[in-house]
Amino acid sequence: MQIPSLLAYFRAAIVLTLLPSTATSFPHQEPRPFHWLEARDSEQLPTRQAPLPSLVIDTFQDSLHNDLGFWHGAGENLTVHHEPGFMRLSPNDPDQNFHTQFDTRGCFSLLPWKNQFLHVVFDGTDQFTVSLNEHNAECFPSRSPFPGVPDSIQASRYVMRTKPEWFDADESEMDESEMDESEERRPRARSLQFKRPSSMGSCGDDDDDQAPASPTRTELFIPLSHFHINHGRVVSVSFTGFYTNESITLRRVEIVPSTPPPTSKNNHFKIPEKLPSGHMILRCSVPNSFAFGIDDGQPQYAQEVMKILDEEDVRVTFFVVGAGLRDQTTNFTHFYREMLKKGHQVALHSNTHPKMEALPTTEKIDEEIMQTIRVFQDRLDLTSRYFRPPFGTVGARMRQRLAKHIESPFIVNWSVDVEDWLWANTSTPEKQLDAFYRGVARGGNLAVMHFLNPTTVAYLRRFIRHVKSVGFKIMRIDQCLGDPFSPAL
Repeated sequence: MQIPSLLAYFRAAIVLTLLPSTATSFPHQEPRPFHWLEARDSEQLPTRQAPLPSLVIDTFQDSLHNDLGFWHGAGENLTVHHEPGFMRLSPNDPDQNFHTQFDTRGCFSLLPWKNQFLHVVFDGTDQFTVSLNEHNAECFPSRSPFPGVPDSIQASRYVMRTKPEWFDADESEMDESEMDESEERRPRARSLQFKRPSSMGSCGDDDDDQAPASPTRTELFIPLSHFHINHGRVVSVSFTGFYTNESITLRRVEIVPSTPPPTSKNNHFKIPEKLPSGHMILRCSVPNSFAFGIDDGQPQYAQEVMKILDEEDVRVTFFVVGAGLRDQTTNFTHFYREMLKKGHQVALHSNTHPKMEALPTTEKIDEEIMQTIRVFQDRLDLTSRYFRPPFGTVGARMRQRLAKHIESPFIVNWSVDVEDWLWANTSTPEKQLDAFYRGVARGGNLAVMHFLNPTTVAYLRRFIRHVKSVGFKIMRIDQCLGDPFSPAL
């Protein structure tokens, strides 16, 4: 079964356990062990200063707040260890994330720094994603989606490693040719665990609670222009998309005006080109539109779904797993051909439904993408630019590989979650209705659901009628985005 978790930081953020006093409260909210926002007295909030040549965001002096005075913390049960001056992340899932926030009151503008660079000093693995997260249009945390659209960078492409003057590494310890290899060929980067000479100071000793010092300074320099979001309304920098279980120790996050000159000490570092990346979608853009994205389900419920959609006279988008089309016992090939004839959209949902950013190599990601493209062509005579990532898990590698194989792909998640993955098989399946109504009330207009359970299928008609009752026009996802290649309404 394809049961999604929410996008890590979207789930953590949308349902808040503490909101500012000005926020609207909604019924039926489930408690979450995660605080995106904190209610703080106005006199405690930092005063916005005039633009400076650089902007220090986080030096991890405090366990709860960054240098701007706002929240930083983890989501999706990411294990963290903090001591003044560093935050060690120990991931075991690509959905896990760590955010450091620009503001809790609304949007923060990075336009004064738009030509500068995000600079991160860290130790440990570079196998992760860095995201710059856009706020929603209302700049209001209780509106959906929150955070808004992120853009993501593959950290390993932007790493600068600098050997210090006092360390003379031999070939066995630091081979420049190894440092210059691509991310695909290079062994996973680990900072060498040596202690600095006493004259250099130390970040710790041999105790397990200390972050070990490294003889090589490891940094990221990422042009803000490589993050394709609205820089006038940002909400946070985040670290996510971990595809190994190796730890990362964050030491400094800031925006700086320039990068160091290339030298032999930093292996002649230069900024790489921005790779094409899939465009992230969380909501419809056509006014008064609403779209259902229905992921794969159980074959025995397919005809009931078709009947409801026919009787309600609405068109939706189905995201289809390639393996289901290959399995003749499901009859899914016939079902989706029939749905195409009726005017529904059928789009990609991977080949075998893994968390794609968790796959160890880009070759494995490519295989998932290419096999589902082929089965769509073979069984449905169909190509698609629309892709829903399994479990909503998104990272930079997956986004880049989609853009490698599909021209200008849309990566479609959601701003309304039926939460069938959470409630359908419980004694309170009606909480699926609560979740749907709550998502619509918060401003969401693009839904995710499955037809895996009879209760979810039974609620589909009520979902549809509720959307109609509040004045939305239900349409396919390509139509709700104003795609010029979509059929006319």
